[in-house]
Amino acid sequence: MAKLVTGGTGFIGSCLVDELLERGDEVVVTSRHATNRWETASRKPTIITADIANMSEVFNVFKGNNIDCVFHLAAMLSLPCEVNPWAAFNTNAGGRVVMASTGGTYGIDISEPVITDTTLQRPVTMYGTTKVFGELLGRFYKKKFGTDFRSARIPSVIGPGIRTRAIGQYNSWMIEEPALGRPYVCYGPPDRGLPVIYFKDAAAAFAQLADAGADRIKTINYNVASMNKSVAPEVIEASVKKAIPDAAITYDPDAEVMQYFAAVRLDEYDDSHARAEWDWQPKYGNIDYMVEDFIKEVREHPERYGL
Repeated sequence: MAKLVTGGTGFIGSCLVDELLERGDEVVVTSRHATNRWETASRKPTIITADIANMSEVFNVFKGNNIDCVFHLAAMLSLPCEVNPWAAFNTNAGGRVVMASTGGTYGIDISEPVITDTTLQRPVTMYGTTKVFGELLGRFYKKKFGTDFRSARIPSVIGPGIRTRAIGQYNSWMIEEPALGRPYVCYGPPDRGLPVIYFKDAAAAFAQLADAGADRIKTINYNVASMNKSVAPEVIEASVKKAIPDAAITYDPDAEVMQYFAAVRLDEYDDSHARAEWDWQPKYGNIDYMVEDFIKEVREHPERYGL
């Protein structure tokens, strides 16, 4: 039986694929573009060129492979142009679906400083809106068809090689650029932070969630984080300068980012249900340890991240 990873060539997806291969799983990856990520690896995934917005291509992936678990990590940035593979999976495999959701499902009208799995979800972005849709659709499929669905809501992700500018992405570039010997101008406010998760922890969380027995999945959609309390850029800057004393980091906050922080406040991210129900425990819960590993990855494996 194989594990299917949609979005498997992305920076979280590829890390998850590495972890699955390392533990001996057969892995199938869908991608719209060719990749040489595993060209020299001892174990390789099966890479299928397919667009999940094309349902016939999705059906062909399931028809030609013995898949028992789907990790749905492909980005859904606008509802009209992205189609998830859950219907095909339910029809052809009847196995397990693990979806990547986001802390971006939380937005306005939050009255408490701590975000829990039951906090009101009223996102302020299209991305967060589509993820709420995915969570609710997964719950519907679970109730209506018995699909073994579960999802992890990851907060702001920190990791190397990201190219898309987004809320919180400056946290990653603040580490990556100095590690490569370049100055960095942060477009976020120095004193306003977000709960974060390191990309390796994110991959591990999806794998661990998939491994949990169905009888342990009570909450269904789970918050997970490396650091539950918000981490401000100035804290990351201080950690970077411990490792790279001459790092040149300045600030020029973007108006759109400031508008986001004016509308949303995410002070703390409670992932206690994940910890209690399937023993979630992050490895990179210390900012200095995370920054040290990030710098090491960038300097030792720049080709892995397109740097």
